[in-house]
Amino acid sequence: MSAPLLRASLLLAVMTLPIAASAQQRPAAQGASVQTAPSQGLRVVARVNDDAITDFDLSQRVLFAIRTSGLQDSPDLRQRMSGQMLRQMIDERLQIQDARKLGMRPTDSEVNSRYAEIERAAGLGQGQFKLYLQSVGVAPDIAKQQIEAQIAWGKIIRRKVRSQVDVSEAEVDDAMSRMRTNVGKTETRVAEIFVPVDRADGVDEGKRSADRIMEQLRRGAPFGAVAQQFSQGASAASGGDLGWVLPGALDPSLDAVLERVQPRTYSEPVRSGSGWHILYVVDRRPFAAARPDDVKLNLVQMTLALPPNASPEETNRATADAQKAMSGVRQCNDLHVQSRQIKGSTSGDLNGVRVGDLQANPQMYEQLPRLPIGGTAGPFRVAEGLQVVALCSKAGGDGLPTRDAIQQQILVQKLDSAGRRYMRDLRRQATIDIKS
Repeated sequence: MSAPLLRASLLLAVMTLPIAASAQQRPAAQGASVQTAPSQGLRVVARVNDDAITDFDLSQRVLFAIRTSGLQDSPDLRQRMSGQMLRQMIDERLQIQDARKLGMRPTDSEVNSRYAEIERAAGLGQGQFKLYLQSVGVAPDIAKQQIEAQIAWGKIIRRKVRSQVDVSEAEVDDAMSRMRTNVGKTETRVAEIFVPVDRADGVDEGKRSADRIMEQLRRGAPFGAVAQQFSQGASAASGGDLGWVLPGALDPSLDAVLERVQPRTYSEPVRSGSGWHILYVVDRRPFAAARPDDVKLNLVQMTLALPPNASPEETNRATADAQKAMSGVRQCNDLHVQSRQIKGSTSGDLNGVRVGDLQANPQMYEQLPRLPIGGTAGPFRVAEGLQVVALCSKAGGDGLPTRDAIQQQILVQKLDSAGRRYMRDLRRQATIDIKS
């Protein structure tokens, strides 16, 4: 999955350790069993083109959302959640229908692969996710329908929406210029829950949905879990996380509120041009503060093969060869030349090595960032033998994101907007009949 813009697996994000523990401690065979749809008495609560959504489907989906987001269950909560869950189910039916029309319907293999991802992320064994659903009274098909919709929507975004979105070099240049002017200012780590408003007459309805979400947050529901289930923004799959945000990066109405929210607290619902937002401030820090661990190194490495059980004589001989090679290096590419002169040695380029990722080898972490360009360090004992490293260049560490990171950020924002427009068009073209 490229870029976190696609609303990939909501379930993958909500399968946290408490759920994994529940699945292992409360298997269906020890008590609760999954509900099954009654053969009679099903009532259709909505029709989406030719597809029907029954009251059983809706009640199961509400229960699924409650169980996986840690909300405090009650008949009143289920009743108040029904409208919002029904709207999400309608959108999912439209996504699956559109994917079917485009010849992109999710395959059984793709669905099974997603189940496996969920189980790996939660530390569950094969098949335990379905056991967990059964243990809390949720029909596995309810989760499958949501998974199919997420896969379908990802395919639609990639094929139909991505081709309509482009990020120009000028846009990246402009964003980088704005970032440089913000060096030294305070940036904020923000998460959000987003309730879209696509019609003028939907403002009040959206506010009621946001108020219901706020009520659950006040009762202690985890912000990230609630965002995963109820937010309809591109960040939902990651618990609403928008990352680090600079002043002026968000809608002006959101920026104004964000300044007044303290870390580890959330705002009241805020209206923007696209909908209602609940903002959560995770942390604050100075923007572009120097971060040595983020420096990227371009290196050449030479490895002299040496078995783990090498004798002292073998080790001394390899060490002497390594030191001789180091003495012949004036610029980093000289290490390739030296390697060819030593029997059994190999060399290669290592580009974009992040300093922080070297911490597993304390000697490398300490020595490599301090090398002058063209300098060498080592020999270091590694699994394959002895290693000598030469530094070709280094970049970053000033805290500013790279051009690629900025381009990806702009792309995510554009795809999110384009995806909402595509979804709005699907709703407008569909025949949707919601029963009273």
